[in-house]
Amino acid sequence: MWTPGSTQGSVVGKSLKTGQTVATLATGAPCTPSDIQAVNTWLYWSCGSTAGVYDRATNRKITVPADQGPARLADGFLLRENRTTHELLLTDFHTGTAATRTLVKLPTTDQNTGGSNGRWAVDRFGGHIAYLNGTYGEVSIVRSGVPASTLAQTEAQTDAVQGGPTKSNPWQPVWQLNKPADWTLTLTDSSGTVVRSLTGSTKGAAVRAAWDGYGADGRRVTGTYTWKLTAEPRDEVGPALTVTGTTTVN
Repeated sequence: MWTPGSTQGSVVGKSLKTGQTVATLATGAPCTPSDIQAVNTWLYWSCGSTAGVYDRATNRKITVPADQGPARLADGFLLRENRTTHELLLTDFHTGTAATRTLVKLPTTDQNTGGSNGRWAVDRFGGHIAYLNGTYGEVSIVRSGVPASTLAQTEAQTDAVQGGPTKSNPWQPVWQLNKPADWTLTLTDSSGTVVRSLTGSTKGAAVRAAWDGYGADGRRVTGTYTWKLTAEPRDEVGPALTVTGTTTVN
């Protein structure tokens, strides 16, 4: 979770699990941000009349347009509505330079002049944009045209189970990814033999597996095992992600 820091322009990231500060960033904002949003490595801040995006992967600071209307951060771009012209504006910043274009002019019927952006929505990770097109009951969906980020891990919980794992208390690692994926988890012994292989699909963008400490042959195993997670992006954009580590079976 990101919140304003104690100094001008700084934001602080805290773990929701532990409450501990995990990162402090100097965004370059000339103010205390009143709106902070995060998607993948992108962090958007706004002070009302001033806004920017901080790329945590490269430490780039990108200035983006700002106004009083609501803005929504997505993967590599920002979407907002001009409250005067009712144009839906897309600002593409994935290259490090912001470029804004009009995506569509929203219909005059059912104009939303409140604080909500109820007439449009954006898939923050997939890049699709939906908006009410003026015909009763109809929604139009368009692509942003901005390339999606490659599959990446944002955090993981892979601690071994004390005294286990067992059938009633399995090892249940979680890998949080930046977008949905299909995955395979293999567990290999010290000789390089795969003792168990698990497969599945993410729930949202989280890989959740469970291993009870038994091999594929149904026999209990003990010792230290190397796990390898291979995840294939479901949107077929970019290469597969592979991460490895070890876990112990007592």
